[in-house]
Amino acid sequence: MKNLFLFIFFIGFNAAQLWSQEKVTTVGVQIKPIFTSRFFGTGPEEISQNGFNYNISQSTGFSGGLVIRKGYTKTLSLEFGINYSRRKIRMESFFNGQSSIAEMRIVGYEIPFSQLIFIRLSERIYMNVSAGFCINMFPSDVQTTNEVLYAIGGRKLIFNPSLIANVGFEYRTRDKGYFYLGTSLNRPFSPIYGLGIDYIINNDVVNTVVTNLQGSYLTIDFRYFFHEDPERKKAKLLSDKPRNSKPKK
Repeated sequence: MKNLFLFIFFIGFNAAQLWSQEKVTTVGVQIKPIFTSRFFGTGPEEISQNGFNYNISQSTGFSGGLVIRKGYTKTLSLEFGINYSRRKIRMESFFNGQSSIAEMRIVGYEIPFSQLIFIRLSERIYMNVSAGFCINMFPSDVQTTNEVLYAIGGRKLIFNPSLIANVGFEYRTRDKGYFYLGTSLNRPFSPIYGLGIDYIINNDVVNTVVTNLQGSYLTIDFRYFFHEDPERKKAKLLSDKPRNSKPKK
């Protein structure tokens, strides 16, 4: 993970052409399908105990919301915003030749802060790399049940911080905003939920397993930023407007 962030900053700072919209503040919207990764510890988990077998996996989810970009030098910009996220946890049990499936939904809110560096590839196409941190908020514990399984997920922290990284490309129009496509990683510093699963036969709990949900995920990012003129240009346009002269008596 540490090497990933070093690689991102190395590319950004050693690029031949760096570009940022200095003194431009723009607002955008984004939608990000969520995918799990075994490499980052969120692939399927298998647990076996006393003849009971469980398969726990995170299904595809999504995140989306508002993003604000502030260019403060000719080479650097800051992004922050707020996102809504939703993901599903799928639990499948196997015992005595029978299987059962239950699903649990986890809802969260994210407040990300990222440092961006832009690389100009052509007149209107730019590549960016970024890294930062995110505050992930989980409003409640969650639970689910069916005829065999009872599962409860207890949040570890209300506010769970994470590292974030991003690589993407955007097409900038003259006056219709920016269109962006990229990929992001969100990796919490610690597990986000503790998960307990009870196997029930004739209303009696005959087996219990406990594990942690790591919460890391990858996304494909689709963003649109509204067009905004640089602040200095706006100020100049206002100053160039003719002032009303006093009427002659």
